[in-house]
Amino acid sequence: MNSDKNDAVSPVIGVMLMLVVTIIVAAFVSVFAGSAFGNTETTPSAAIDVKIMSNGGLNKDQYVMLIEHHGGSSIPTSDMRIISHYTPPTSKEKGMQRGEITTSTTAVGITVNGEAVPSVKVPYLNDVSRGKPGAAGTNFGEYTFSSGDVLSTGSSVGTQKVLGFDMTTAAKRAEFGFERGSAVDVEIIHLPSQKSLYSSRVIVQ
Repeated sequence: MNSDKNDAVSPVIGVMLMLVVTIIVAAFVSVFAGSAFGNTETTPSAAIDVKIMSNGGLNKDQYVMLIEHHGGSSIPTSDMRIISHYTPPTSKEKGMQRGEITTSTTAVGITVNGEAVPSVKVPYLNDVSRGKPGAAGTNFGEYTFSSGDVLSTGSSVGTQKVLGFDMTTAAKRAEFGFERGSAVDVEIIHLPSQKSLYSSRVIVQ
């Protein structure tokens, strides 16, 4: 029997072509995946604490929210969204209330330590060395939130802006069952990555 020396040529060429195609596809997928992941924003890592005080203000009668940065990454507040949810304790009262703060949120007039502040975006940077509330660079969205910084709503009016419901008087607070010991769910989101920087239930102190 005679054998043709070219019998094995076609299978070898076929295998080589398949190998080349596989390498090209793998390279394409690798480049695509690298490009996609390369554009993903990294979520900053920071130790953040949130408090709602029932005895704030000059006369210790204001509900004030404080957001404290205890260490980690510095975060531009223009990249932050603050969301709150509060559910009144009984069905007789109003339903769940939601508040949201971003850089597009309108300014509010508040009174801080007895001094009227006609326009400030809360929570403002509570650092007198960098200006009084409402001054350029202290409004939410104008500063970078760094280790040691404390953000404040300043008064019940400012806190109302964050929480999304009126709790500025005893009568209004009673309507919502809002008082010392009430629980508010607070989440702070990093907008570029859409990841949570802080998420916890805050008990009014």
